Amino acid sequence: MPVAIPQTIRRALGEEAVVDFIPWMERWLSESIKEKAVPRDEYREVLSRLDGLGKDISLFKEEQIRMRAEFSADLAQMRGEFSADLAQMRGEFSADLAQMRGEFREDQAQMRAELREDLGQLRREMNERFDGINGRFDGINGRFDGINGRFDQMNQHFESRLDQMSERMLVQTRWLIGSIALFGTILTVMMAIAQFTP
Repeated sequence: MPVAIPQTIRRALGEEAVVDFIPWMERWLSESIKEKAVPRDEYREVLSRLDGLGKDISLFKEEQIRMRAEFSADLAQMRGEFSADLAQMRGEFSADLAQMRGEFREDQAQMRAELREDLGQLRREMNERFDGINGRFDGINGRFDGINGRFDQMNQHFESRLDQMSERMLVQTRWLIGSIALFGTILTVMMAIAQFTP
């Protein structure tokens, strides 16, 4: 929509100057705004990226919940296996003890040697099984450490992206304010010239 020019400006500058100045000013304003403004496509791209980040964070939370559930299930399974192994060891120990008692009646010296051997073997088996359980717990702890590392990396990446976006918005705001100030200065100078021109 064309802008109506006040009659005082027409009288001060003259019709020919007004006809030349107004289209130039409109082109200059249009080009300045295009240079400093954020295009709609870029703004929509930033919004879509932010939506993608939100979806990634929700997927990451779901993954964390799933891994916690898996950890609970694995822990319950290990406890069940440990209880079964302990019950089996107790059963084996009771059988060995009954056998040793029977052998003790036959030969006391042989029974003592076998008892020592069976107890040593039982201790080794129990130590091996406990070592295996400790190894499983160490593996689970390692998985949690890896998850925590991934959380830290995602947080650092997200914070750096937000800092970059904030810096860009600050620079664009400064350029916009500078352009508006420059435009105001030009208009002030032109009005001063028009006022003092006979």
